[in-house]
Parts: sequence; C-alpha cells; structure tokens
Amino acid sequence: MKYWVRVPVERRGLFGRKKIVCEERTVVADGRTYRRMMDKQRNRETDEFMDFVEEMEMIDEIIDD
Repeated sequence: MKYWVRVPVERRGLFGRKKIVCEERTVVADGRTYRRMMDKQRNRETDEFMDFVEEMEMIDEIIDD
C-alpha cells in the first residue's frame, strides 16, 4: 500500500549552508512497517521538544543565579 511520509532530507541553502528539511514522499510499505515509521516520527518529535524544554530550564537556572 502507498503512504505519504515526511522524511528529513539534507539540503544546501543560501551560500552553500547545509540544512535539514522535511519532504513528503510516497512510500510503498505494509501496515506494520508504516506504523513503526510513524511511531519513530512521533517519538522523535517528542524527544526534540523535551530537549528544548531542558535547554530552556538550564538557561533559566543560569539567568536566575
């Protein structure tokens, strides 16, 4: 079955700087594999948010001292 999946891709931006961009691509996979990919994507988004929160807490502690 065909699914639309967002895939992180490294691109060159202005002045040759590298950046990571998410592209939507069509992937042919069975239901089980698709669910695993989506679980990884959700976990990655949650982990990125938690890392951001931890950084903000650390900066807040530094500023309060």
